[in-house]
Amino acid sequence: MMTILYLQDKNNGFEKRDMDNFNIDAITGLVEGPPEAIYLPENIVLWKNPRAALLNQEKKLVLQHEGELNDTIHGNIVITGTDGTKTIALNDDQINWVNQNLTETESDGETLHALPY
Repeated sequence: MMTILYLQDKNNGFEKRDMDNFNIDAITGLVEGPPEAIYLPENIVLWKNPRAALLNQEKKLVLQHEGELNDTIHGNIVITGTDGTKTIALNDDQINWVNQNLTETESDGETLHALPY
């Protein structure tokens, strides 16, 4: 069993999911394309489809660097843990970090969730 966070509907926010079979194919399916990893603090990995913006998928999240707007992420998002070499389940501390650091920000007249990195 692998615990992840999944953002599909930005109005509902991240949902915690337990996946039985989790691998790169599962991530590809969830983000609807070839996944790209962005490394966050606390050994947390955010997976996104780098082509989602080109496909005009909805803006879902802003990654902020030291409080400044930095990277707007389009499309579905998966958050996992890492042990430094492989993708692993999120632990409770990592889930709490995401929940405690998730804020809202204004981007091009839209309110979006934001995370620091």
